[in-house]
Amino acid sequence: MQGKFIVFEGLDGSGKGTMLALTAKWLFSNTEYDKILLTREPTYSGVGRQIRKILKSDRDPLDKAKLMLTLYLEDRKEHLEKVIKPALQLGSIVLCDRYKYSTMCYQHAQGIELSKIIALHRNMLVPDITLILDVDVDIALQRIAYERKTREKFESKSFLEEIRQNYLKIPELLPNENIKIIDANGTIEETFAKVKREISKVLK
Repeated sequence: MQGKFIVFEGLDGSGKGTMLALTAKWLFSNTEYDKILLTREPTYSGVGRQIRKILKSDRDPLDKAKLMLTLYLEDRKEHLEKVIKPALQLGSIVLCDRYKYSTMCYQHAQGIELSKIIALHRNMLVPDITLILDVDVDIALQRIAYERKTREKFESKSFLEEIRQNYLKIPELLPNENIKIIDANGTIEETFAKVKREISKVLK
């Protein structure tokens, strides 16, 4: 069977991890796919760990924009070559928590020109489907506060409002890619029903 590359995007607190885990369980139980890989960005490789350290230690969301862009690109290229592409070649479904769209939205909000970020990703693998889980920022912040005590670099309300608006523009900016906006403000069950509906279309 041909592999599928499925990406979950959105703000922290949008439910990406929950939807990814539910999707994996559903695919394993209800489809013929027997190889399902769950992965995420930033990774936990050397570069990915460096990114995660900055996210936890920094407080100014606008700081280190160029460095963050460079690190994310390096981490993503390694992730594609060592993890994602080999899995797809084996016929796996790859479920990825964040991909290039996070860099487009977050690093653009940090002040880097969006056309430059898009150009840097031009030759990178395009997912079979990308699901952007859209939530109100207040709801996202409530969920973050419930899950952990501290906020990371990009989790101020005003910055997240800008990120959300950037995400909503992505389908229009990349019309040749299969990108769906999913309203994730409701219950887990309501959101997952929408996720299953969209993923089912690319598995036919």
